[in-house]
Amino acid sequence: MTNDRDASGHRRFPPGVALMPEDFPRKLAALKALTGLTWEGMADALGVDPRQLLRWRNEDGEPNAGATLSLARLAIRVPGGLALLLDEDVTVIHRPRR
Repeated sequence: MTNDRDASGHRRFPPGVALMPEDFPRKLAALKALTGLTWEGMADALGVDPRQLLRWRNEDGEPNAGATLSLARLAIRVPGGLALLLDEDVTVIHRPRR
């Protein structure tokens, strides 16, 4: 284990710092495949311009906080989607809305 990795091998960052994983474009494509959406449909579902999604795919930018939240909201609705984005086993507990 190096100083920039935790015991499970994940990179550690100082508080308040988060970086997209190096394989984010691959994860984005895998999430798209899981959803069955087109790239345009995925951009619409995320509330971003399709050109912005293309930039993320080409590693020419990263999602802002709002778009990252939209990605998480989409991923949580797809079986295995959130685990795919996070590279972790994830248990999601859904609480019914009142």
